Amino acid sequence: MMTQEVLDVFDLAPGGTYLDATLGGGGHTEALLSHRDDLYAVAVDRDEEAIEAATKRLKRFGGRVEIVHSDVASYAYSVSRDSKAARRFVGVIADLGVSSRHFNEEERGFSLTGHAILDMRMDRSQSLSAYEVVNQYSQEELVAIFRRYGDVAFAGRVARTIVENRPISYTDELAELVRKAIPKKAVSFHIHPATTVFQAIRIEVNQEFKQLQELLESCKSLVVPGGVVVVISYHSGEDRLVKLFMREATTDRCSCPPQLPCVCGKTRWAKALTRRPIVATEDEVSSNPRARSAKLRAIQRLHQEEVRGI
Repeated sequence: MMTQEVLDVFDLAPGGTYLDATLGGGGHTEALLSHRDDLYAVAVDRDEEAIEAATKRLKRFGGRVEIVHSDVASYAYSVSRDSKAARRFVGVIADLGVSSRHFNEEERGFSLTGHAILDMRMDRSQSLSAYEVVNQYSQEELVAIFRRYGDVAFAGRVARTIVENRPISYTDELAELVRKAIPKKAVSFHIHPATTVFQAIRIEVNQEFKQLQELLESCKSLVVPGGVVVVISYHSGEDRLVKLFMREATTDRCSCPPQLPCVCGKTRWAKALTRRPIVATEDEVSSNPRARSAKLRAIQRLHQEEVRGI
């Protein structure tokens, strides 16, 4: 997704090792390692099937890529707090959301069009699945996640219908219940009414916002001066988190006397590379409709002499 735009941003970074926080199919890392001989990758993913496929795809790069099975929040947290490893990456790339492969594999339970057990786990070793969310969360908890993660219309009616018809085991069963819960006049002919409900449940199951927030909070410790942070988001909630993070990173809010070194820790540590989010080209959208909602934002860490008081 938006491969050329990612390459353009990474052209501003020094050579060295970067972090691919969302390995997925390995497309971005394949492009980056092919584009620059002086780059090396540490690529993280919590989906073992994705790792298996990406390992084959990236085999030709040999020792230039290290693949780690982990959720990115745990990995970023541990590395950022390791004094020997901290700030060793020349860049971070995070392509958020769910890959097309997840939707195409019906048995994973991500798609509302198939008949599959409610699952939606990116990491199949974790205990929480969509089945537990749908069948064990209270009506109030369901309403909260529908509104927070999906901006679901008629969230109360949908949650009540789910609770009244539990247990619910299959994706098509849930999709049909949601369709019936929404007034016919409010149903779009272009988008299934259960789309945002499935999205909200998936985000809750995989704690996607929490994962993103913890990755962003670690970036200041992970990235070397001159290094870049690139995030591609697909959901308005994700983009709000990224926008806020990058605004704070690039805004000098220091209140210390100008003639003294900063001790408040509120100096900016990065500069914006994208004043506004970059969106996919019409050609990419035509070949990959999912790109329509993609937004790319990027920042570059400042060198010490560019930071006030250092």
